[in-house]
Amino acid sequence: MSTKKLKAFIIALVVLLLAGTGAYIAVDTLKSREEQAVLEEAKSLQLFDFDEDSIDKVEIQVPDYHFTVENTADGWTITDTNYEHELALNTYYINTLCSYMSDLTALKKLNVSTEELAGYGFETYYPLTCYSGSTAYTIYIGNPSATEEYFYIMRPDDSTVYAIDFNEGEVLKGGLSYLKDPYMISWMDVNINYVRLDHKGEISFEIEKDDSNRWQMLAPMKHAPLNSANINSMLTTVTRLQIESFITMAESPQDLIDYHLDTPAYQFTLKTDSGETMTIDFADFTKDDSSAYLIYEETGQIASMDIGSVSFLQTEAVALMTDKIYSPDISEVSALDVTVDDTRFSMKMDWDNSQAFFIPADAEEVEISGNTDELQKTFRELFQTVSNLTYDSLDIDADIDETAEPSVIFHYTLTDGTETEITLVPVDDTFYQSFIDGEYTGKIVRRRALSGTAGVLTYHEKLTDLLQMASDTE
Repeated sequence: MSTKKLKAFIIALVVLLLAGTGAYIAVDTLKSREEQAVLEEAKSLQLFDFDEDSIDKVEIQVPDYHFTVENTADGWTITDTNYEHELALNTYYINTLCSYMSDLTALKKLNVSTEELAGYGFETYYPLTCYSGSTAYTIYIGNPSATEEYFYIMRPDDSTVYAIDFNEGEVLKGGLSYLKDPYMISWMDVNINYVRLDHKGEISFEIEKDDSNRWQMLAPMKHAPLNSANINSMLTTVTRLQIESFITMAESPQDLIDYHLDTPAYQFTLKTDSGETMTIDFADFTKDDSSAYLIYEETGQIASMDIGSVSFLQTEAVALMTDKIYSPDISEVSALDVTVDDTRFSMKMDWDNSQAFFIPADAEEVEISGNTDELQKTFRELFQTVSNLTYDSLDIDADIDETAEPSVIFHYTLTDGTETEITLVPVDDTFYQSFIDGEYTGKIVRRRALSGTAGVLTYHEKLTDLLQMASDTE
């Protein structure tokens, strides 16, 4: 190649290189500008970025009502409102509002003319404001999109309409149903000391704690021994049930009629150890319903509950009871006098002096304390056959023969001097009606509870045989 041609070739390469470099620089600059635009767009969609824990006040405006909620020494508290009814605040919801607002990010922006704002739900502005000291973070919340993909919001002094995630927007828009504590009962189960359930005018059960903080049944079977574990389980369940929706306040008889609460099917009443009372009426429902309607008598709040949550209204008294007739612990008893047909005996316990005595019918008492371990063990087992006497079935509405004489009598004298008498009146050769202090319990006892392998007659025979053997060896 000639020198002249070589120079021309080199010059062409340089020109191509410069052109390529220029093109690369131009493309890179364009790409940087596009990336910068994307970053700026993303930044413009970041509506707030603050520490949620710094929020000390929240102002909420909903149709007809406003609420100012402040973080006081007692936690989130409503300090100002024009809502005239009682409202137990859902503090978890306020925390959620602060959390959602702290890093609220829009998914996109829309250019909406002033004339079109009403179509996005901004015919009236309902502000939601979080305060960190004197700094305010405010949004206006409009409608959801037709596809329920977005919620539309605006900010003060900003004509842009932002689309945020539908689920976030639904929470931020909230309303009274969100502001109210969602739990059906706001009390702790340990503070409840009285429960009553009525179904169509009849008492399903009525229970109350006594002075010793033990549950006792008031109706329908007074004095029936109760299963504390079952009661505690029921109360734990009902204090965790949540309201599905707070519908309206009952301000006229028609409001009750609309939700079939003018003649409620159930009435659930609770009281606390501090004297508070709550009565909740439930409309009738069927298994095919999706919700059950209820009203709080003290406030007039009408609400609904998912049908799967109201099974507690089917609770019957027997579900809260033990299968015992009357079941004091031996340490609570100073004397027990027993009659079963022709068998009679007494048991005495002097707990102050650690003494126990067995007294056969028409015979001298025998001291059990200090005797053989087997005798002492059988003595306690004999007592348990009486105190653990079980019933076979319930017949609350049975006919009672007032003239019938009991064939079984268990007469307890407690250490505090209280006397309680259990009597069994035979219905036939197999069953007995049971009474406590002359009052019919509704519990039917089968004969084998007395004469079976774990019955009082069997253990009475065991104890007397042991006593005879001890006497023969002396």
